[in-house]
Amino acid sequence: MVRQVWQAVRPVTAQQRFLWWCGTLMLASGAVHGVVALVDWAPWYGAVSWRKPTVFGMSFGILAWSAVWIMRQLPVRRWGWLPVGLLGAGSVAEIAMVTTQRWRGVPSHFNQETGFDAGIWSAMGNIVVLVALAIAILLVWSLVRFEGTTVARIAVVVGLLAIEVSGYIGFGMAAEGEAYVDATGRVPETIVFGAAGSAKLAHAIGMHGLQVLGLLAIGLGMAALPKGTQAKVMAAAVTGYAAVFGAVAATAYAGRPWTSPSAPVAVLGLAGVVALVAVAGFVAARLLGGRGRARAGVVS
Repeated sequence: MVRQVWQAVRPVTAQQRFLWWCGTLMLASGAVHGVVALVDWAPWYGAVSWRKPTVFGMSFGILAWSAVWIMRQLPVRRWGWLPVGLLGAGSVAEIAMVTTQRWRGVPSHFNQETGFDAGIWSAMGNIVVLVALAIAILLVWSLVRFEGTTVARIAVVVGLLAIEVSGYIGFGMAAEGEAYVDATGRVPETIVFGAAGSAKLAHAIGMHGLQVLGLLAIGLGMAALPKGTQAKVMAAAVTGYAAVFGAVAATAYAGRPWTSPSAPVAVLGLAGVVALVAVAGFVAARLLGGRGRARAGVVS
């Protein structure tokens, strides 16, 4: 199964290989800084922490690898270097600046203490806009010329839309941070919406729906199910994911911690989790059942 997944996501063109190596570089950076965090034993949270180069590296690295899977299912075009370059190079530059600031021992976000710090923060904001543009181009391209399966197309479109919504949440977080700096003259240790809204969790769930839905799409393609059944299962997964994302985002914007949503929102989020777990269990059972049947055929 691992080999089949690799066949679905491995890079085969120059554009895809560029994205792959950008992703690999960022994932390696994230892993290295995770080790540094363990050795240093410094606080994991806060404006200056090893969490940022670790989590940012992992998150952007996985996004770049996921974009390889998307590009595998789009027609090869020379202008494809535009979204590939913006996403790959932009993400690497973003991680490089976050990492540089951590090694300098200063905050990477909202920091305008010196001209250099202000320049870093401004460049990071501009680069995020370019990465969002790359995602938007991939989204439109996937809507117009996608060459993969129906379930893969659903996963890609919904996943990319969720990333754009996550970007909107991210800009809201940036506005909150800027307002805090203007009011206090200090960089915030964390960002919340209202009294205790889990802005970071909502942002993270939106960023990584593409991976959740993408893996389910690959699994459905390997499960040898009728196309109609695959579409229904993917629709259930998308509905579940949207429910979870919507519930967490609504709770954040309401200024409540994610552990304390309102009753209707809690029901919505729980229903979404149940749907996602059920779909994942169904796909896993089909794949494991297929392996069992294949082994039985070999033995007989």
